[in-house]
Amino acid sequence: MAIDWSFQSGPIGTVHQLNTGRTSQPPTMVSQSPPPAMGRIYKPSKLTPPQSFTRFLALPLEIRNQIYASHFRATTITYPTFTPPPLLSTSHGIHTEALPSLRPNATYNLLTTEHLVDHLTTLTPASLAQLRHISLRGLPLPVYPSDDDSCYHTHLFPSLLPLFQGLRLDTLEVTDAYHGEDVCEDGWGHNATYYDLEGMIKEGQGWKELVFESASDRWLDAVVFESRAADGAVTRETNGRDKQPGAWDRMVKERDGEESGARVEMWSRREGGVWRKVEGDYNAEVEDPAGQGCFEGNGEPVLSIERQGDGESDVGPVRPSIEVRVRRGKGAEYVQDGRSMDEHKYSRKLREMFEKLGWREIKAQGLFIPGAEDDPTSHL
Repeated sequence: MAIDWSFQSGPIGTVHQLNTGRTSQPPTMVSQSPPPAMGRIYKPSKLTPPQSFTRFLALPLEIRNQIYASHFRATTITYPTFTPPPLLSTSHGIHTEALPSLRPNATYNLLTTEHLVDHLTTLTPASLAQLRHISLRGLPLPVYPSDDDSCYHTHLFPSLLPLFQGLRLDTLEVTDAYHGEDVCEDGWGHNATYYDLEGMIKEGQGWKELVFESASDRWLDAVVFESRAADGAVTRETNGRDKQPGAWDRMVKERDGEESGARVEMWSRREGGVWRKVEGDYNAEVEDPAGQGCFEGNGEPVLSIERQGDGESDVGPVRPSIEVRVRRGKGAEYVQDGRSMDEHKYSRKLREMFEKLGWREIKAQGLFIPGAEDDPTSHL
């Protein structure tokens, strides 16, 4: 059946419908108005401001602020360009009115730990306290101490948050830096991922909800290290794992209260699949012979997550991705107060460097080692 594509004349703005039926007529279009005569200047009719914009400005300020907040909650601003959302370019008045709603609602994708420090060190305490959503890849931060250039110290991502007192995020999204495509995975990276996350669950401040995503589940397995002495003797040390997420869920409930709503959930996803919530403990398929959960130095793996079809490789599509969601309890005090998660001398020295020199001067003096994103585990 042929289709008649002819249009019926009518006023501008009316909806034209296609007429179907058998016809031998070729498609034709009826012009709404004749073109201007040769040599004559065509003057379009005078345009008036869109009524929708006028009506928007007529809304109460409270309603407009709710609209700004809703709009910016779907906005991600990426470092280092921080391109302003188009809404702020609508007019000077809209820019002035909407800008205060940007920082408390938009997600700031700071990409790496270095960029996190770059940005947060430029903010005033008031601006820092307005941030609500940050995402980044939790890379290590290698820095030479200011009084010793013989070796540098690697500061892991969680140990840097105490530098930013007043931080009070609703959501902190962290991507595991030690697993994934083009990452040289090893036991040091497995441990860094596991204990970084556990430290944040146990003591981390500055966020209400933590979303931690890893491209592999290998770090939930026990890690065995071997060392060989000069006489050829081999020493094996096992870093075991508690059954998760059960142990972490108990940990955050002990911190915030059993009935506070605090919880830890774990989700898994096979390559190309969908996220599925883990019911029970993910790494509890192998019995713990000692019944002690996590312990070190006994030379025997405590827990293993070898599953049918996983194979022996630590990397590749056979390993499912893992997401851990940590929620602080109702009424929990989560504002960053500056207390360090680990009170060893390196953390104190880094704090002293930031207080004495500042981040810009640390970089200017070449004390910071860039490029951790190229090979994160090499700095561990």
